[in-house]
Amino acid sequence: MDKFLSNLRVWLSYRLSAKVLRLLRPFLTVQFITFMGIGIINTISAAVIATILDITKNFLFIPTHSIRIFAEKFRTNFIIGYIASIILSFFLNSKYTFCQKPTWQKFIKFPISYIPNFLFQYLMVFLFTTLHWNSTVAYITAAILGTPITFISMKLMVFKKNIKR
Repeated sequence: MDKFLSNLRVWLSYRLSAKVLRLLRPFLTVQFITFMGIGIINTISAAVIATILDITKNFLFIPTHSIRIFAEKFRTNFIIGYIASIILSFFLNSKYTFCQKPTWQKFIKFPISYIPNFLFQYLMVFLFTTLHWNSTVAYITAAILGTPITFISMKLMVFKKNIKR
């Protein structure tokens, strides 16, 4: 993987300015690739949980029921799925992406590092579902678009130790 990334950096150096390359450098690492793999797992878990809650809500409550209206208006199923995926993400990223022992202090900081991503994703899900996108597609698309935001904030706020990977 290191050789592939090294070759990719060289190839990009002929096609992009030095300034753009400096901006891309944090994303051309094994650490980011690992983060992306874990992100796929998190995205799937959040989308599955939110979709199951959507199906359950639609099955249990008629369209005019106050719980169903509240859940749809505030996208609570997305929020619940997102929280569950954050917990899974903390443990996987601690061990595999940043190679650090999970601690309570990091566990507390971890959700804080997700706030910029959550706000971005929540707005994207709100926009996409308002445009009548399928909710599962909206969840997944928002997660993909928010990934770089999460990586940078997590690296700066939670896992500050410099790791060469």
